[in-house]
Amino acid sequence: FQIKITVEYLNLLYNDLIELGIAHPYLALGLNTILIALFFIQLYYYLSVYGSIPHFRNNRGIRKDMPTPPISVIIVIRENSYYFIEETLPLLLQQQYDAFEIVLVDCSYDDEIAEILAEKRAEYPELLHVTRFKQQLQHEHSIKLALTVGIKAARYEHLLFTTPDCVPTSDKWIALMAKGFISGDIVIGYCGIEQKKGGANRWIRCSRFISSVRYLASAVRGYTYRGTLYNIGYTKSLYFGNKGFTHLNMGIGVDDLFIQKIATPDNVSVIMNPNATVRQFQYGGIGWWYALCKYFGYAYRYYPGKAKRALRSELVFRFLFFGAVAGSIIVLPLLWMAIPLFFLFIRLLLVELTLRKIGKRLGEHKFLGTYVLYDIWAPIGGLIIGIDRMFRRNKAIWR
Repeated sequence: FQIKITVEYLNLLYNDLIELGIAHPYLALGLNTILIALFFIQLYYYLSVYGSIPHFRNNRGIRKDMPTPPISVIIVIRENSYYFIEETLPLLLQQQYDAFEIVLVDCSYDDEIAEILAEKRAEYPELLHVTRFKQQLQHEHSIKLALTVGIKAARYEHLLFTTPDCVPTSDKWIALMAKGFISGDIVIGYCGIEQKKGGANRWIRCSRFISSVRYLASAVRGYTYRGTLYNIGYTKSLYFGNKGFTHLNMGIGVDDLFIQKIATPDNVSVIMNPNATVRQFQYGGIGWWYALCKYFGYAYRYYPGKAKRALRSELVFRFLFFGAVAGSIIVLPLLWMAIPLFFLFIRLLLVELTLRKIGKRLGEHKFLGTYVLYDIWAPIGGLIIGIDRMFRRNKAIWR
C-alpha cells in the first residue's frame, strides 16, 4: 500500500514538473538533490576546514615574558648565487633578533663565490658561518646531503630553513618564526610568490596560495602532512632523533615526506603573519610553474593514505559540484536555471570571503579575482599533472 502511494505521488510530481516546462523531471530532481548535497560539502570545507585559518592563534602555552631561543638559519647555495649574496644575504644579516646565525652550505663549484663568501664571513664573523661542500660538475650532491651538512655545522639547537631564491618580507622574519619554537619542535611558515605584473604572475601566486592553504589548514587541525622548505623550522634533536631525512635516493621530500615522519598533533607550530613570510622569485611563466609543480608532486605517491584522501576528496567534490551545476543548467528551462546559479553564486561568494580573510593573515592580496577561474580549473589541472607524472617519469628526482 505504501509503495502504491509513493508511485502515485511520483507520477503526480512528474506530471507537475512536465507542465512547468522541465523536459526531464527525474534527471532534474536527481541533479538538484546532488547539487544541494555537494553545496553543503563545500560549506564544510570553506567554513570549517579552511575557515579555521583566519581565527587561528598559535598561543598554546605561550606567555609574553617567555624567551625565544637562538636560531640557526640554514641555506644551501649553488652556482649563480651572486644575486643572493649581494642582495638577499644582507637582508638576512640585518634581521632584528638577538641571537641568530646564518649557515651557508656552499655547494657551488665556483671559486669566485667561495672568495666572496670568505669576505662576507670576515665582515660578519659572529653572524655568518660558511661550509664549503665542493662537488664536481658531473655529479651534483643531493639537497638532503647538503642540508645535513648545514644541520651538523649549525651552532644552535633550533633551525630555520629557506632557499637562495626567497626573500624575507620583513626584518622580523626570524623573530616571529622563532616564537613558534616556544610551543613546538616544528615551525611551519608561508612562502608566497613575488608580485609582478601580468596574468601569469597572478595565476602562479594564486596557485601557490591555494596549495599552501591546504597544508596550513591541515596543520592547524592537528594533522600535518607537509610544510615548505622555503620557510620551515625544526630542532636538531628532532632531526637526529629520527635518523635524518627519509627517501635518501630522492632529491625531493625534505618538506613533506620527512615532516610526515616527525610531526605529531602536539609538536607543530603554525606561524601566520605577513611579516613572518618569505617571497620566492618567479623565474618563468606558466610552463615553468607547471614543471615545478610536477617535479615536487612526484613525492605524492609516497604520502600516507589519509593525506592522499584529504587532498583528493576536496578537488573531487569541487569538480562534482561544478559538474552538477552545469548538468542542472542543461536540463532545466531558462527560468529554473536560477536554482543552480544561486548555489554557485553563494559558493563563490563564500570562497572569496574566506580566502580574503586568509590572505590578510599571509600578506596576499590583489589576485582573488583570478581565483574564480583557478577555482574551476584546479581539479582539471590536478588531474592533468597526475596523469603526466604517471606516464612521464622524471629521472632527475632520483640520485
